Amino acid sequence: MRRSSLSVVLFALAIGPAVSIVACGDDTPQPKSPSDLASATPTTTSSDPGPGMATSVPEPPTAASSAPPPPKPPPPTIEDVTAAADPKPLPSIKLTGIANEASLDPAKAKDTELKLDLKNWELGKDGQHVHVILDGMPYKKVMDAKAPLKLGDLLAAGTELTEGQHYLVAFASRGTHESVKGKGSSSFLTFWVGKKGKTPTYDGKKPLLVYSRPKGDNFGGMGKALMIDFYLHETTLEKGEKVRFTVSSDKLDAPVTGEFTKWAPKLVKGLPAGNYEVKLELLDKEGKVSDLAWNTTTRKIVVDADKPMDPAMGMSMDMPMPK
Repeated sequence: MRRSSLSVVLFALAIGPAVSIVACGDDTPQPKSPSDLASATPTTTSSDPGPGMATSVPEPPTAASSAPPPPKPPPPTIEDVTAAADPKPLPSIKLTGIANEASLDPAKAKDTELKLDLKNWELGKDGQHVHVILDGMPYKKVMDAKAPLKLGDLLAAGTELTEGQHYLVAFASRGTHESVKGKGSSSFLTFWVGKKGKTPTYDGKKPLLVYSRPKGDNFGGMGKALMIDFYLHETTLEKGEKVRFTVSSDKLDAPVTGEFTKWAPKLVKGLPAGNYEVKLELLDKEGKVSDLAWNTTTRKIVVDADKPMDPAMGMSMDMPMPK
């Protein structure tokens, strides 16, 4: 009997741990099935790469990156313009204040006053004015013939009235800055600063090219249709001379160039906005550049057709002229 009781106790002790394991099973994590393990595996994204995976996924090209570059604008074009008919009666202009071939005191030359004796040209009407030019420098626009005008007012910035021979020309100009070309509508003279030299630079009888347009800022219509115009003394290009023009800029693939065989303006259209140089040269009958320095002029200008044009600039050639 005692042996039987001991056997029961020993048996209970032997199976006790197993019973304990079963009783505590709800609090202990149980092994999961293969499908459970697969669903529990964390997914990998480009921002949280897993071992052995790429750190980023290349995106497909967008329409903007694959689109071809915009086409280049067409090259500038050159358009011949028929010279405006001379008004009737023709304007009459005479420069006074300096006599032809006069000698001026170098110390007082810049203060020498000029006057315009003007007839048959109403200043201000339809933008009419007078261009007064010294030695081919940028013109002085005169809207009042009685306003004081000195030689020093005609000098380009940074220049001086040096000793030697000089020339002055004044001619009637329309609101578009196109010159009136009829005989008598201009006045021309030469003078000296200091003593009169024995060998003049210019004798007043050979062909002379006087640069007029373009000048300064050319905005709006003036930039859209850039007018090239000039004045001629002792020639009308009817005897074989030519005027060569060259428009250059880093905005152009190549300079725009050509020749005038008639005394009439040309328009250069389609110039991109930017800084330009315009060069005019007088060529003789054989096509050689004149050896007179005054017959070659280079002017720096600005072109921007998108900027509004100041009415004080004048009228562009693409605007209808008053009749």
